[in-house]
Amino acid sequence: MGEHMDEKYGVGLWIFGRLLDRFVAEGYKPDRSLDEKLDMASRVSLARGVELAYPGDFQIAPEELLKKLSSRNLEISALDIDLFSKPKWQKGSITSKDESVRRNAISLVEEGIELARKLNVRSVILWLGQDGHDYLFSDHRGRWRLLIEGLREISSHLEKEILYLEYKHKEPRTHAIVSNVGKTLHIIDRVGSDKLGVTIDTGHALMADENLAESVYLVSESDTPLILHLNDAYGYWDDDMILGSINILKLLEFFHALDEINYDGWYDLDIFPYREDPVKACDQSLRMVHYLKRVVKENKDALREAVESDDPHKSLEAAWKAILKDFR
Repeated sequence: MGEHMDEKYGVGLWIFGRLLDRFVAEGYKPDRSLDEKLDMASRVSLARGVELAYPGDFQIAPEELLKKLSSRNLEISALDIDLFSKPKWQKGSITSKDESVRRNAISLVEEGIELARKLNVRSVILWLGQDGHDYLFSDHRGRWRLLIEGLREISSHLEKEILYLEYKHKEPRTHAIVSNVGKTLHIIDRVGSDKLGVTIDTGHALMADENLAESVYLVSESDTPLILHLNDAYGYWDDDMILGSINILKLLEFFHALDEINYDGWYDLDIFPYREDPVKACDQSLRMVHYLKRVVKENKDALREAVESDDPHKSLEAAWKAILKDFR
C-alpha cells in the first residue's frame, strides 16, 4: 500500500463472489470460500477496508473473522444489511404487509447494528431493494407509513452507529420506495433521526438522472451523514462497471464536490466484474479514485473559481485542463 495506507479505500467483499444474474443463475465466477475472497481483497493494492454483508459473511464467529481480516491488513469499512436476496423479502421487508416478515426484517437490521457495535464499526448500510412496487394501484400510502414507522423503530437502536440508506431507482422492483437522493433526504427528515445518513452509489445516482456533484451538495446542505459506493455506468441501468470507464468529467465534478464539503469517509467500490478479473477491476477503480482526488487537489482553486463563475466556457476549460494533460 505504501504512501496510500492512510487513505480510506475499500472494496465490497461480494465483488469476489459468484456474481450471478438472471441469465446465469449459477454465477459467472467460482463459488469462493471466505478465505479466498479475503485473499483476493488483500491483493487489491490500494484497498485497506472491506464491506461485509450481514448475515451472509458472518458464518463464523465475529472474533475469528476479525483475525482473518487483521492477518491480511484489512479492516471493516461498513456492514451492509441483506434484506433483498431471500425469497421471503420478495414483497418487501420493512414495508411488507405480512407482519411476521416485517418484524423479521426489523429484527435483522437491529441484529446487524448490534454486531457492528461489537466490531466497532460505525457505518451500517441499508438498501431496501425489495421494497417498492411493480404495478399500478399499489398501496403507496400504506407502504410509506410502514417505511417511516419501521425506520423510526430501527433508529431508536442506534447509538454511535449511523444507518445509511442507499437509494436506487429500480431493480429488482420496477419502482423502489427509496429511489433518489431527494426522496431519501425527505424520508430521513420524516423519520426525524440524526442517526440516519445517505449512501450515494454513483451508478444508482446516474440511473436516477442525478448530477453526482449536486447530490453531494444536497446531502451536505441537509447536514446529513454521507457514505459512498463507487462504480461507473451508462446511466440507464445499474451497470456496476470499473470506475472511470464511462463518466470521467462527471466523476471529476463529483470528486471536486466531495473535496469542497471536506468528505472524510470511505471510498468503497461496489462493482460487478462479471467478465473481468475482479482484482484488476478493483485495482483500476481505486487507482482512478486516487487519481481524481489528486487532480482535484492540484486544481482546487481553478475548479472552484470556474464553478463560482457559473460560466460553462470557464468550467469546461478548467475541467479539461485538469484532466487532459496536453489540452491547450
